[in-house]
Amino acid sequence: MNLFTIKNCVLMILLFFLSNTAIAQFSADMITTNGDITKTSKFYSEKPYYRMDMEEGGQQMFVVVNTETNNTRVFMPSQQMYMEMKSDDIQSTSNDVFQSLEEQKKKYKTKLVGKETVNGYECEVYEVMADGSPVTTYWQSADIEYPIKVVTGQNKDMIMELKNIEKGDVDNALFEVPAGYTKMDMQGMMQMK
Repeated sequence: MNLFTIKNCVLMILLFFLSNTAIAQFSADMITTNGDITKTSKFYSEKPYYRMDMEEGGQQMFVVVNTETNNTRVFMPSQQMYMEMKSDDIQSTSNDVFQSLEEQKKKYKTKLVGKETVNGYECEVYEVMADGSPVTTYWQSADIEYPIKVVTGQNKDMIMELKNIEKGDVDNALFEVPAGYTKMDMQGMMQMK
């Protein structure tokens, strides 16, 4: 093989790899509906991290998850404090649709039920089955590392969608502990009770 042919082969392999790799860096609006209540949050992804900026109980907060270390940090800007826990901890999974879905997929069987386009992305539709009934349905695109849509809840009334997805670099500082924040001593708090 000559040098030109080798370069073309390398280029073709690289293009194939890039076209079949999910986008690891993007931001999106995360729309969450629970019954009659709809909330809009901001979602950021830069592998292995993702961050969700949200409001809970009238308080602004943000959550940063490291998927490699299975670590979740919950930040409370008004108090300049944060707490840290394992991502599969019940507290962290209750407010994080992505961790909750991962825990369900570990416990129950998942089956492919179709294909559908959601928010401009071709998705495979999966159902997580418990005792023969679907408990969660999610739409997964090969282009994005996270489900674009998740429907769950006893009456299928909890819905999360990623909309207005913007591919591109995300500031690394979004995933770090901001200056001046203090880590809460969770074990000390539990011992005081």
